[in-house]
Amino acid sequence: MKKRIFMALLILGVIVTFTASGLAKQKVIKWKVQGFVPAGMLFHDNLLHLSAMVKEISGGRLVFEPHPAGSLVHPFEGLKAVSDGVYQANYGYAAQWVGKIRVSPLFCACPGGFNTIDQQMWINHGGGFELWQEMYDKYGFNVKLFIAPPIAMENYMWAKKPMHTIDDMRGVKMRMMPLMGDVLSKHGMSVVFMPGGEIMPNLQRGVIEAAEYSIPAFDKTLGIWEVCKYVMLPGIHQPSSATELIVNKDAYAALPDDLKTALLYATERWRFKNYLWMESKNLEAVEFFKQKGIKTIVMEPESVKTMVKWAEDYMDELAAKDAFFAKVWNSQRAFGKKWYPYNKNYTLPH
Repeated sequence: MKKRIFMALLILGVIVTFTASGLAKQKVIKWKVQGFVPAGMLFHDNLLHLSAMVKEISGGRLVFEPHPAGSLVHPFEGLKAVSDGVYQANYGYAAQWVGKIRVSPLFCACPGGFNTIDQQMWINHGGGFELWQEMYDKYGFNVKLFIAPPIAMENYMWAKKPMHTIDDMRGVKMRMMPLMGDVLSKHGMSVVFMPGGEIMPNLQRGVIEAAEYSIPAFDKTLGIWEVCKYVMLPGIHQPSSATELIVNKDAYAALPDDLKTALLYATERWRFKNYLWMESKNLEAVEFFKQKGIKTIVMEPESVKTMVKWAEDYMDELAAKDAFFAKVWNSQRAFGKKWYPYNKNYTLPH
């Protein structure tokens, strides 16, 4: 009798254990994730797409709750907030943290530097990813890096008047991204930096007269073409831009191993798929601007050459003062010396 009772209890224990294990596997983990632009804009759509992919690939067990810029913390405080565990993940770009980490813009865009494929190759096969994570570790931030969709060359500047040369830009108060904003300031331009959500109100009030922000598809959703009727090319300041998803390390460590794999797979799929999606939207936006009478200005080659030289000199100056900046800058240049000749020889000019 005792033996039968013991066996019954043993079987019950096994059933309870497996049932509890099954329930644990079905537990839904919810993460708050903040983006870097307001809702309704192109890059917030990217975050919505990622959220859908994570839910699908994880079988609904990992759920991203997307929040537009500023709804949880100020966009420029996202890194600290995620590191401190205020929320679990932040979708943005490394240059947002320039006030805390001087080298961070190099992991977004280097003026006059990498195009989109160049940059993605450096990240994956030139040591860029490792340096990027090292940066956050070195400066004491408790975050794990995932690479987000790259962004193609941006519009250099939207303006209320045509500007073809460097001299045309003098005296015009403009919004420009670091590091190029620092370069232009150094050479006498009137430059300010502000989050994307503040650009339109400041243009409309006349606080600034010109502004850059992003690619044609995003600038269309921004509505900048309603205020500025001239757009300048090429995008010297950001020939390409890398974006990032940073995750609190403790939140990541708490995920079951299969959800860690699901998260990696979702972000890698998102990285490529949404890059192509944004390019398709760029084609549509450029045609839209033509229909609206927007004038495209290709800046004079000598001005472009001069600004690229200014940017390279400025990077060298920063590298001379900051060993880690030098490490990243030298890594990019070294990879470029190997990659550019190959890419040129194996790319058909059109």
